[in-house]
Amino acid sequence: MKHGFLQILLTILLVMDPIGIIPSFLAITSSYDTKTRNRIITKAILLAGLVLGVFLAAGKFILDFFGIKPGAFYISGGILFFLIAFGMIYSKPGTNRPPPSEEEMHTGFVALFPLAIHMIAGPGLLTVIMTYVSGGDSWLSTALTLLPAVLIGLLCMFVVLRSSALILRVLGDMGIAVMEKIMGLILAGFAVQLIYNGLLSLGVI
Repeated sequence: MKHGFLQILLTILLVMDPIGIIPSFLAITSSYDTKTRNRIITKAILLAGLVLGVFLAAGKFILDFFGIKPGAFYISGGILFFLIAFGMIYSKPGTNRPPPSEEEMHTGFVALFPLAIHMIAGPGLLTVIMTYVSGGDSWLSTALTLLPAVLIGLLCMFVVLRSSALILRVLGDMGIAVMEKIMGLILAGFAVQLIYNGLLSLGVI
């Protein structure tokens, strides 16, 4: 169980990519003062936690309702993770996320979108939760393993975003790009392994 928890936690951190979103986060919140920016971070983390909690609680029931087998979701998740990893590896420094629009820059919904839904609780992270929930023998034991991993991931995201300006000054765009590419390589390997497990589960190989 310990190994499984560490694997889940690492996967969540890789997909969540707190270091990689620093440049985009600073660009989106550049018009706000430090106090307002910190309030936005807190709201975004809470909203993301709410979204992730819903998928954690209902993910397996959603898959069962639509008749999606765990093997099929492994393969689709692996493909999605590989695309995310590809973007992480081949992106230029500071360009892995789309630039914020004027509406995103000046509305009060910035904590909800694009921070909570898209950058933190994005499709990749939701797929991570659905993948692990669908593959567990017991929904309760899987959920109890996922829950602390998700909370630790959100805590790491909170700390990184609160320290984003300092981290950017220390690492620079190039340092952040190097770290993201290393994480992308690890995520690509995990994606291929997930596809392989899906093919095994479906009896294709």
